[in-house]
Amino acid sequence: MLGFQRFLDFTPQNANAFWGVQWFYDNSWDSCRHTYVSQMQMLGVDLATIQSVVGYADVDMTNKGVMNNIAAINEAMSRHIDGEPHTPEKITFKYLKYSVSDMSKQVERRRGARYTISPFQLLINDGNYYLLAFDDYSKEMRTYRVDRMKDIRFTGEPRDGDEEFKQIDLKTYTKRVFSMYGGEQRLVEIRFINPLLDAVVDRFGTKDVQYAKADDTHFSVTAKVEISDQFFGWILGFGRKAKLLYPDDVIEQFRAYMDRIREMY
Repeated sequence: MLGFQRFLDFTPQNANAFWGVQWFYDNSWDSCRHTYVSQMQMLGVDLATIQSVVGYADVDMTNKGVMNNIAAINEAMSRHIDGEPHTPEKITFKYLKYSVSDMSKQVERRRGARYTISPFQLLINDGNYYLLAFDDYSKEMRTYRVDRMKDIRFTGEPRDGDEEFKQIDLKTYTKRVFSMYGGEQRLVEIRFINPLLDAVVDRFGTKDVQYAKADDTHFSVTAKVEISDQFFGWILGFGRKAKLLYPDDVIEQFRAYMDRIREMY
């Protein structure tokens, strides 16, 4: 029961030290609830008990595959295993993506070819786990959705990217990757080129969101978003690869936003 008692003393303030998971968007108890749930599961606490203590258990956080991936990633990043020194090592895995033709399942990227990365930091945002890692191919830091990682394997090779990781300020990095909009909530429709499907799903999710095939090279997404300059900046970042289609008054706001940017140059 000593392990379980640790959770009764758990607070948002000590969550980062608790398991090395960083969470973002705000500092509320609701934000770190996901970390709390996963920790209790690792101790073998049953779901009914978790729900009685936490209030609810997020579906993503009680996914066995996600928990197994997190356990493997933590082991790869560990400096000690079973009391013995361990050098943090690279891992390989297959990475999944959505297909606009069938949003109910994911398929393997790169036709099943394996990714090789050096893991550095687990992050949590809006109920999803992410891994910040140094990519062997691109030689840069990248973020991966843990629930899309499949068949994780250890390589035994010491990880690369220590200097690159040291250059990252996590608060700044996560604000850029997981930026909040913070404005009036509206229903919008946006058209994207097909290769951006995963990036759009990462931003909007699949619950209460409508995806549709627009033509052979584009899809559209209809979702509720908070209208703000940050939202317009996010769309603008895709250039000609994305187009806001609806509603008309939000399109006018977007045009006014672009006009204000042009006036600066």
